[in-house]
Amino acid sequence: MANEAEAQLREKAKDLLAKGKVKLILGYGERAGGGVRPVFVKLPDDVDRLVWNDQCTPNLASFLTREPCLGIVRSGGRVGIVAKGCDARAIVGLVQEKQAKREAVHVIGMVCNGVADDAPPALGAEARGAAGAGRLPSKCFECEWHTPPIYDDLVGDKAAVKPAVGDALADEKRLASMSNEERWQFWTDLFSRCIKCYACRQACPLCYCKECITEKSRPQWIAKSSTARGNLAYHFIRAMHLAGRCIGCEECRRACPMGIPVDLLSRFLTRRVGEAFGYKPGRDPAEAPFFVTSGENDPDDFIR
Repeated sequence: MANEAEAQLREKAKDLLAKGKVKLILGYGERAGGGVRPVFVKLPDDVDRLVWNDQCTPNLASFLTREPCLGIVRSGGRVGIVAKGCDARAIVGLVQEKQAKREAVHVIGMVCNGVADDAPPALGAEARGAAGAGRLPSKCFECEWHTPPIYDDLVGDKAAVKPAVGDALADEKRLASMSNEERWQFWTDLFSRCIKCYACRQACPLCYCKECITEKSRPQWIAKSSTARGNLAYHFIRAMHLAGRCIGCEECRRACPMGIPVDLLSRFLTRRVGEAFGYKPGRDPAEAPFFVTSGENDPDDFIR
């Protein structure tokens, strides 16, 4: 039996499709064996496939830069997407960086009270820190985005939100307490497990380059095979590309089959950007991306 928010979602989706306001709804559906999976709903009669519960963890924004969404937008249509707060922040990033048109995306914002931590079991307590201690992923602790920053329709009761109790910075604090040598050993040990499957890149809604630097051969910047040096280079470069852009959805961590908390670096760098420049990604589509803005009063004490 559908819960109230799920019923509202299906009603809204049916109305949007029936009136031709969108050609497709990106949402969540039941997965065989339990949990949810992304579903594409094109017909009003199929909206009962949509579900909404605490298993709706995946960020669907990455589909906006792929087919069939691109084809729909190219033909002048609109795409509907079911989005939590962290998902909507990714949509904001795509709009800011001209990878999605705000007018071509109908955001069905979902008031979110936290989702389940369904990261692979390989993420042991040693690697996961606070996220391994409870049912919620660390991104849900101290969340500021229970209500999405952008939406065209809002589903859910904002007054019913109960903030999750936990330390979202537990992993970062643990790393900060290490010496430089201990920290280096931590990262080299973790990244030695990387098999270069690039699942983290594919799952990230803000990794949308048609050709990744890791795949370039002329010149070849990074070893394509899984080597200690190549693994470090890949993950460090990716983290730098996401500095000031990562919205902390943890999709890269969820996707990693080797249980590597690959989001730690990008989240740390983005937090440093916020501390130094007061910039938070994913707030407002009209706000310029961090790396295309500058000001006379920007701090420069990090320059040596």
